[in-house]
Amino acid sequence: MSSPPALPAFDGTLGIVQIGLVVATWLFGVETLQTFNYFQIFEKDGKLMKGLVPLDSRSGLIHTYLVLPDNRLLELGSTIACWHSMYSITVTFYGRPQHILSPPISLIFAIPLNVFIAVLVQTFFAYRVKVLSGRSHILILTCIVNAARLGFNLHLFGTLLENPVFSLLTTKFSWEITVVSTFPLAVDMLIAASLLYSLWTRRTTQFKHTNRVVDTLIMWTVETTLLTTTSGAMQLILFLARRHDCKSSLELSCLFAYDVAVSWLFFFLLQGRLFSNSLMASLNGRARLRNPDVLVNQSSNATSLTHSNVVIRMHNQTSTAYDTTTMGKPEEL
Repeated sequence: MSSPPALPAFDGTLGIVQIGLVVATWLFGVETLQTFNYFQIFEKDGKLMKGLVPLDSRSGLIHTYLVLPDNRLLELGSTIACWHSMYSITVTFYGRPQHILSPPISLIFAIPLNVFIAVLVQTFFAYRVKVLSGRSHILILTCIVNAARLGFNLHLFGTLLENPVFSLLTTKFSWEITVVSTFPLAVDMLIAASLLYSLWTRRTTQFKHTNRVVDTLIMWTVETTLLTTTSGAMQLILFLARRHDCKSSLELSCLFAYDVAVSWLFFFLLQGRLFSNSLMASLNGRARLRNPDVLVNQSSNATSLTHSNVVIRMHNQTSTAYDTTTMGKPEEL
């Protein structure tokens, strides 16, 4: 009786995807903790403000609390979908590696969920550029690029639902994925450069506390942008390096012959979590800027400077002088 053929090594396929999924789930936990801290620190914000995104006509500030529940639901849905697909491949379809080339439907649902997360976060930061600079061209450009990106990914999502074959990503949609993956990198760098320029122009002030706040914001901008940009760049580079490795859904050997054939999926799984964590870090970081003179605007009732998130505490002082020609009574100036 002949023994069944040995299965190929899964280190470069399922191994990479599983590691990426574990790291992504850990980032989801970090984001959950950051969200909890946000509602604890900024609990004075009204319920209406936490559920809506109204514009403050006096200061031009946007209350982005609608982004928080939306991002949480999108992240939860993406995490569940990815883990369901991993369970299906490793347990339900154990011993049938062809399901790696034809993944479960649940993995396909992760595509639009991750895109929605990135679009929300990038639009939020683009609006920050508009608030700081007073110009809308960066926000408009970001919305146009994200609309094109969202439309293509929804088209890709519909196509893969009808024909869930992994090789479509590396053959039929190869150049489209390359172009669409390049756009977010360009938008990230454009937003970061615009934020840095807008913050730097506000640093030229004689107030030391304000300069320290601006320096901190500049450092945070560089740190958060570096994570998302590096992840997106690595995803694009690895995809371009191995996009011709697997051109047929019937050639299982091509997928296992190259350990990095699907390594770009590692960074794809991290993208949405990195965007969400950068958003939460930006919101929660305001609490670290508190001091007796410069306060972070935490409430919709706070008086704020035009196009700024910083509130300067003002003190009223009354000076009195004595008129020696009168009966010694103080005369208020």
